[in-house]
Amino acid sequence: MKSKSVFFQFNIRTWVFWPPFILLIVAVVTSIFFPESFIESIRNIQQSILRNFSIGFSWVSFAMTLLVITAFFSPLGNYKIGGPSSVPRLNRISWFAIVLCTTIAVGILFWGSAEPLSHFLFPPDFKGFEPNSEKAKSFALGALYFHWGFTPYAIYALPALVFALMYYSGKNRFSLGIMLSPVIGNSPHRFWETGLDMLSLFALVTGMAAALGAGILSLSGGFLAFFPDFNPTFLTALVTLGILITFIISASTGIEKGIKNLSLFNLSFFFLIAILFVIFGDKSKIGNSVFTGFREYFSNFTDLSLQLSGAGNSWTYDWSTFNFAMWMAWAPMTALFLGKIAIGRTVREFLLVNWFLPALFCLIWMGIFGGTTLDFASADSQVYKNLFENSGPESIIYKVFEDMGYFKLFAQLFILGIFISYVTAADSSTDALASISMKKQDADPFRSDTNLKVIWGALIGFLSWTMITYSGIDGVRILSVIGGLPALFFLLLVSICLMMIILSPKKYLKNQ
Repeated sequence: MKSKSVFFQFNIRTWVFWPPFILLIVAVVTSIFFPESFIESIRNIQQSILRNFSIGFSWVSFAMTLLVITAFFSPLGNYKIGGPSSVPRLNRISWFAIVLCTTIAVGILFWGSAEPLSHFLFPPDFKGFEPNSEKAKSFALGALYFHWGFTPYAIYALPALVFALMYYSGKNRFSLGIMLSPVIGNSPHRFWETGLDMLSLFALVTGMAAALGAGILSLSGGFLAFFPDFNPTFLTALVTLGILITFIISASTGIEKGIKNLSLFNLSFFFLIAILFVIFGDKSKIGNSVFTGFREYFSNFTDLSLQLSGAGNSWTYDWSTFNFAMWMAWAPMTALFLGKIAIGRTVREFLLVNWFLPALFCLIWMGIFGGTTLDFASADSQVYKNLFENSGPESIIYKVFEDMGYFKLFAQLFILGIFISYVTAADSSTDALASISMKKQDADPFRSDTNLKVIWGALIGFLSWTMITYSGIDGVRILSVIGGLPALFFLLLVSICLMMIILSPKKYLKNQ
């Protein structure tokens, strides 16, 4: 009983831990008993945010990208996070693996095929392309690169950099508020700091619950393709349990063992799938797709970033604004984890590993998988359109495997990839959830409360299984996107803080 008392009374920040914890349960229960009214209500809120703040999401994202580039080439790039005497805790390969696997989760496994197909079949009105045309095909790759390239990674990297600089400059409260120190000083009002941590934690938890729900459905669907007689409800429970057990084992060993080793394995697995895809695919077409993607990306970058021709268009709301709102909702909490593992690295190294290289990896990946999908869809667009509309975006990649003639090989690898990717991302994210929930921080920032990590992981797993069994995951996913609105204003302030640090680094970085 003693350990239980310590947990409830001393080891958690009450107003950071309990409100998101309770709100998530309330949201899931509401979605079960009042599914239609719940989803309709929050979808209306989401649409209002996407339409009224669309320009804000685009312009702030664009400004963050420019600021990251500025920081990379500025004198600040030579500053070492933690001071001149600080030493890195991770080697470069392990560091990159953890960063990549924390930020991409299972997204690139599905959307690398599904998103460009959507743009190809349903191109935006403001471009004037005919569906299924060569112009629509080229634009689809460029739009895919835009949504998964340097802009979204700037949304992650910028707050992570500011947190790392502030956290290791003597302001070592594990809270989002310290990112705003250049603007509001070193002692922000406790109410605002707690509220900010609470909102960001809730956005990440709802996003993780929705992502896990989608992952469980995808894994179950993959297994059922090989074992059609399996009971679907029992299978989803089995998959959820398998993810939780693997996650708990990894979480109990910490960053420098569990997360690091799992991320390295995950990174190797990504490279294996991509290499096999190139070997068994049409190499010349894949190379051409990667080149076309970069060309279209840079030619459309300013237009899509500033909504020069797409302002007020439903495509912009549904894709660019939605994606950036989602990235922004997740960014503040993810920044805590990415920032704390960066000690001993220069700012330039940080941006190389947290911004440039992950974005480059995603772009090449998207060129390989998106280009191959579009090549097959061009030859049989109606089949792909019917599959997309009737079976959902998750089914597209399996159709690509089938058309390649290696369905069994790639489907099995893909199922394993989904499993590993979610466990790796969940491990890193729950580390941030646990760290920000803790009232008493460990002297070693690489250590967080394992019990809290397991509690958050188990709660997310249980609620995800409950949702996919009884109500669906749409409602909780929308709640996560809604979290992008407060994150938009927070990240705008963080961007101003980075600009101030770039202009006067010695003023704000006391340990240099």
